[in-house]
Amino acid sequence: MAQKIVLFGSLLFVGLTAGAAYVVWFDYNPAGMSSTFYVQHMQHAIHALTIPLPTIVLLGLLFTAVAAFQARKEPTVLYLLAIATACVLIVGLITRLGNIPINNQILTWNMESPPADWSELAEKWWRFQTARLILQASALCLVSSAALIRKSS
Repeated sequence: MAQKIVLFGSLLFVGLTAGAAYVVWFDYNPAGMSSTFYVQHMQHAIHALTIPLPTIVLLGLLFTAVAAFQARKEPTVLYLLAIATACVLIVGLITRLGNIPINNQILTWNMESPPADWSELAEKWWRFQTARLILQASALCLVSSAALIRKSS
């Protein structure tokens, strides 16, 4: 029963994060945005999402790692969950080393007069987000596959 609960937690949190990554990727693409709108939109999102999203990513990482440990006697499930864990870990690293430094810069920008290179930084941020989306969606597919093929206890 504990394995089912942990695997459910993994699916829940990895799924929530994958969904959030898609929405953020889709909605925060800077293409076609004015600088004023982009800065306002991003500053609002940074303030609103800084606590909940990393928390959900961390919970997804923890539940998936524990689920992988619990599946150590089922090699296929173990490998799927271990790779999913690695994907979520890399998402966290991209966030910490890529997106957060840019977020910190964006928070200092004046909406009415962002820096001249705002669009280059926005594109760089969005490329990091694209990588996070791909990894998080991959993790969701891997965890879902593991859940589908897991032996009944």
